[in-house]
Amino acid sequence: MKRTACSHDRVLHPRRGFTLIELIVSVTVAGILAAIAVPAFSNFVQNDRDVAQVNSLVESLNYARGEAVKRDASVTVCPANAAGTACSGGANWYGGWVVVDSNPADPPLQSVPPLAGSNTITATGSTTGITFISSGLVTPSALTTFAVCDPRGAAYALEVEVNSTGRVAASQTKGQSVSGNPIACP
Repeated sequence: MKRTACSHDRVLHPRRGFTLIELIVSVTVAGILAAIAVPAFSNFVQNDRDVAQVNSLVESLNYARGEAVKRDASVTVCPANAAGTACSGGANWYGGWVVVDSNPADPPLQSVPPLAGSNTITATGSTTGITFISSGLVTPSALTTFAVCDPRGAAYALEVEVNSTGRVAASQTKGQSVSGNPIACP
């Protein structure tokens, strides 16, 4: 006796693939996850940029101090001119900075380009430059601070401090100075 195919045989071998409902649910879940992840990723990028810029400034200041001691001469960290080859004489630190020795004819020891994004650096104290002398001390011997601010405001700002002995320190908590006081952003 010959058996004919019945419709219930197809149940034993279901077709593979997605239904329209499953596809809509999957796309909706992916959209919700993206809506949650994008703002968090944006904050991550801004926080990472802030820390990188503070670390760059700290590295330049420590480098200048070390070179001053090593060379037994004065070394200055100052805002860079438009070409990034000398001190500008101004207070625009977010336009980049240079590390230069006492001989103006020498090329800069280090040149840092302008800050990425819309971050700003505001200096208080020695706003046009910090000079380390051969003993590692700074001149003028006043406390100089740098507030690194991003568009989110003072609650997310970081600070770099150079004291009269030449010690360079960076704040570890967003919105607070090295000494724990609130940071003001312009």
